[in-house]
Amino acid sequence: MNLLASEVFERFKAQGLIVDHRGPDQAIRRLAPIEDCAPGDLVFVDHVKYLPQVRELKPAAVVSTEAIAAELTDAGVSLLVAPNVRLAIALLKQAYADRDVRDVEWPRVHPSAVIHESVAVPGDAVIGPGVVLGAEVSLEPGVVIMANTVVEKKAKIGRETVIHPRCTVGYECEIGANVILKAGCVIGSEGFGFAQDERRRNYRIPHTGKVIIEDRVVIGANTNIDRATYGATIIRSGAVVDALCHIGHNVEIGEDCILCAHTGISGSTRFGKRVIASGQTGTLDHITVADDVVLLHRAGLHNSIKEPGMYAGGPAQPLQQYLKNMAVFPRLHEMWTRLKNLEKKIAELAKTE
Repeated sequence: MNLLASEVFERFKAQGLIVDHRGPDQAIRRLAPIEDCAPGDLVFVDHVKYLPQVRELKPAAVVSTEAIAAELTDAGVSLLVAPNVRLAIALLKQAYADRDVRDVEWPRVHPSAVIHESVAVPGDAVIGPGVVLGAEVSLEPGVVIMANTVVEKKAKIGRETVIHPRCTVGYECEIGANVILKAGCVIGSEGFGFAQDERRRNYRIPHTGKVIIEDRVVIGANTNIDRATYGATIIRSGAVVDALCHIGHNVEIGEDCILCAHTGISGSTRFGKRVIASGQTGTLDHITVADDVVLLHRAGLHNSIKEPGMYAGGPAQPLQQYLKNMAVFPRLHEMWTRLKNLEKKIAELAKTE
């Protein structure tokens, strides 16, 4: 990496990510954390507590807010002003310091890959060792499919999508553009649906629908998304799903949702746009969650949530109510003992009348 601070500014000013460049125009060799930076590094500073480290370690350039930049005008560093420093971290690292998934150590299409004769592999696609592509799989330009991934017949993989090792994309499932499937994902497994007879023996209900993952979605490692019984399980554009989540059949996850690790969404549940589910959130089936809901503290949804806001606990309740209840919870035994003592005293008074 070898570029000037002014080049960073010119690249990102039009989109408003970097709005100003001040101070000397220094050369940048790498992006680094403030705790481990050195001359030649670009660092991100979003809090005044890091100012002494900037002055001591003297990186080449600092990405910071307007207020912090004003404190560093005499520090001798290039100052790049960003209204949203965290967003700047994401986009600058993507541009300058991300892993190059197309830089592989073997042929672009590995000879051990098993590719059905009906599949047209784009000239810029990367197909890793042990990949299996079934009949009539559709690949758009720029796809990267890493080692030991299986893409079953008639599945569709969109432009610039990256599929990490050991993923499975089930038959007829559709993956959009610029999607990332991390290692071990299973997209389009059969959903959990069974019928019972009078002796409670279980009979599998075939799930003949599919999974549709729209553009710019990220699915974490070892996450499972079930295909629909009929129709489609849908993950809308921009949603991000953490590792070790399970999304049941016929679920719809809205645009720009965030599902954190160990979340389980039961069948036919509908999440609106921008819902955030913190770790170990769970729902019953056929639940609907409104736009802009935040689910906290292992939220368990027994009923639909119709209004935006923060909800916590199980059964899920408005956050402020949950916090009040949790404050009382450690004293329940004490309160129960006092209540029993009061009941006893009242009974004794009643006897004396």
